[in-house]
Amino acid sequence: MLPPDTAVFARHTSQADYRTGDLKLGRIAVLADLGRYLQVPFDCLVKCVGAMPSQQDLQRIRNNLTNKESKILTDDESGLRWTDFTPPAKSKGSEENVFKPLGRIISEILAEVPNRRISFLANPNGTPLSQRNNTSRPDGYLVLSDKQTEAKMHWFDIAIPFEFKKEQDTESLRDKIIWSLHSIMREDPCRRFAFGITIEDMQLRLWLSNRACLAVTEPIDFFQNIDSVISLFYALGSASASSTMNELGWDPTVERIRDGKKIQYEFIIGDEVFTTTRELATYGADSMVGRGTRVYEATDAGGEKVAIKDSWREVERQSEGEILESILASCAEKLQAEELADAKRYFVGIRLWKDVIIDDTPDVTLDPLVGEEHNRSWKWVSIDLQPILSARPHLPSAGDIPDSGRLSAFLPTQLGGIARNDTGIPRRVHTRTVFDDVGVAVKDVTSLADNLTCLSDGLKALYYMHKAGWIHRDFSVGNVIWVGGMGKLGDFEYAKKIESQTSRDVRTGTIHFMAVEVERQKYLFRSTTSNVRPVGRKPHGTSLPSHPPFRMNFLHDIESVWWAFTWIFFYHTDTTNANHSLDALHAQWKNFQLAFPGTVGRPSRQEFFFFVDELQTVCDDVLSETCRDVGDCIPHFAGALQDGYRKAEAKYPLLALDDTLLNDIHRQAAEYLDGAQQRATGIELCPLPNLLKQKRPRPREETSPSPKKKPRHG
Repeated sequence: MLPPDTAVFARHTSQADYRTGDLKLGRIAVLADLGRYLQVPFDCLVKCVGAMPSQQDLQRIRNNLTNKESKILTDDESGLRWTDFTPPAKSKGSEENVFKPLGRIISEILAEVPNRRISFLANPNGTPLSQRNNTSRPDGYLVLSDKQTEAKMHWFDIAIPFEFKKEQDTESLRDKIIWSLHSIMREDPCRRFAFGITIEDMQLRLWLSNRACLAVTEPIDFFQNIDSVISLFYALGSASASSTMNELGWDPTVERIRDGKKIQYEFIIGDEVFTTTRELATYGADSMVGRGTRVYEATDAGGEKVAIKDSWREVERQSEGEILESILASCAEKLQAEELADAKRYFVGIRLWKDVIIDDTPDVTLDPLVGEEHNRSWKWVSIDLQPILSARPHLPSAGDIPDSGRLSAFLPTQLGGIARNDTGIPRRVHTRTVFDDVGVAVKDVTSLADNLTCLSDGLKALYYMHKAGWIHRDFSVGNVIWVGGMGKLGDFEYAKKIESQTSRDVRTGTIHFMAVEVERQKYLFRSTTSNVRPVGRKPHGTSLPSHPPFRMNFLHDIESVWWAFTWIFFYHTDTTNANHSLDALHAQWKNFQLAFPGTVGRPSRQEFFFFVDELQTVCDDVLSETCRDVGDCIPHFAGALQDGYRKAEAKYPLLALDDTLLNDIHRQAAEYLDGAQQRATGIELCPLPNLLKQKRPRPREETSPSPKKKPRHG
């Protein structure tokens, strides 16, 4: 019996609330995605930072801080203490003034480190520069020393953010430092991880953010543990002394460069250097824990155009290049020679893939417990999501793809998400892939005929994968690209063999295009008269369970194609009809949001797919005449899929997923797509939100600008 697929959970940083630019909503989304963080002993995490001072060095630093004119430390009959820094909660001044002596303490400790490259700056009122709409400001930070005189800091330049509170307010301080760490990690492709520091009255905590987990230390008393405070800032200074500063999370294999006013990056991959020319997709870096995927268009040393994907995969999983190699090997084994040659045309070409190597070692996420004997003195701390998620109502989906709706496994009782389980620390390895094919994703193609050709070619790629015994599990309008007049299927990170024994299914689809059964994690089309046995009773000679665990199959991939097909018609309207009424556009948009709500578990989405007669009425009522004539097969395509599910699940718990069903459902799906494509010639598409913005009611004195003509391909 094969293990079940992992259930899905929507990433809040991929939904509309996060993308409003509202700081409060952004923080809520980040915390909701995170769900929990790791608490570890203080010494564990400090040892991950850099070289700790020896006892001899520690005594020397104490003496220097006591004897200097600045008199940072006082050693008298009452013991060793900070000279000017008193417990904040007992101080009457403002928070800014109360923590002002802290800056001198940190600066003097750092001054004891030879060749340090970071300096402390307090920043109660300044907002760091950002590539995003980010209005947050840390209370202070350690910055690159050569940047400390800049009029304004950029998040790029912040080595370690600080947050301070005079009194006990753990949750507020936690939320602020998490947002600062999140901002660093999403802004800067040169950062592999980042440290942060919070001081809450007398309690100091060190934080670590990487793509595997968020970790925080148990608090130490800033006034009682003076040696620990000195050791921490000495270690941070030591970590900054190297030319690459990789111990503070910077990546020596990436360099930020200026191309005129634009920022670009040079990536070292293997023995080659690639220079980016534009971003293709960086939304994967928005979630603190996960793959952190960024994709760029780039050129190699010879000027040849490629695409680069930078991400963090689970250490147990194969790279995307290895997975595609395995798919092609299965195709070579199970397909005819002509089919194999044809199949290769419909898969994106991968030029090379390499794990990132730093100091002759694979770049794996830090594990604060490596080599420690703390056993269970660490623990996962849950973030209470109920007050967070109920703080503001969910906003309707903006419809953008792939900006809304990336999924991952999340609940701590399930495997996946960050390749974790509750008995150990998750690990991820940094990897890069270079693709030969650089094109336009289906979501950005504005010709309806080209759009449908691209989908049809993606379906052909799925057909060959399915015949070879594989499923893709993430078909979407962001994963099929238009290259040289044809569509090619990409993003094989979550593909697996149908009979695979693994249950570590990190993500099982993009939310807008996920099969309904996958969303529900159950078989929904089994006959009410099928031979389902009562729990605990088994017929003689068989060991089949009464309810087999849910697993994806080829029908779910094809349903994802149907959702992509439907999305094209409901998210767009044609540009040939100049008389779109505002009421008609709003009616179409309302139905789009019912079908594509941008979050898991909305009944309207399942009903949209299930009730074919009502779907036919919706298509007739809300789609423009031009689009309706092309997409009139949407309900029939849904009905064919439901018939396929019923055939497969007719003898549940046995599933009849044979070659006859595979060939039949693929034939029907291809006929629907090809027929629609033949009727789509000459039709250009306009995203519905763009048209609604142009047609919104305006005050009489406001002049409406003429809409700009869009290029044929997005």
